[in-house]
Amino acid sequence: MFLDGWKQYSLKRKLQKTVENSTSNHFDSGNTQQIGIVFDARYVDENQMLALAQDVFKGYEVELFGFSNTKNSVDLIENTSFSTRDFTVFGGIKNEALNIFLAKPFNILISYYDRENVFLQFVTSQSKASFKVGLPVDDSGINDLTISTDLDDITLFKSELVKYLKILKRIY
Repeated sequence: MFLDGWKQYSLKRKLQKTVENSTSNHFDSGNTQQIGIVFDARYVDENQMLALAQDVFKGYEVELFGFSNTKNSVDLIENTSFSTRDFTVFGGIKNEALNIFLAKPFNILISYYDRENVFLQFVTSQSKASFKVGLPVDDSGINDLTISTDLDDITLFKSELVKYLKILKRIY
């Protein structure tokens, strides 16, 4: 219990420093069309996230990464999930697959969670995505675009996402 509290404290400090020092990541990721999705697997099903990505981003390469309290989640594949155990006491990431995911220059990263979770927020902040979209969690400024919908209303989120990405000329 003590170590989990220390992990959260370390990650909150790193998250705060990242947000304070962040500048918008508007680099060109080449011709690749990559979408990343980070979600809370305790509240959203992986298949729902995959369906969202396939409906909105046809022809894009999509990668999912879900957060679960434990690695025992039956629904998630080993290389597409992370938990509190994947972080060191000092806020480092031990999960190699997560490090690879974070290093990818996604065109868009969707952060689909609506509860404050320092592990999910830290992963979102560390991503090299050029544009980050998410639900309103707090006023941390991690996302470039925040879409205010209910977590259960994926259809509304999808329609709003398409509308704003077209306005911002992120998709065509």
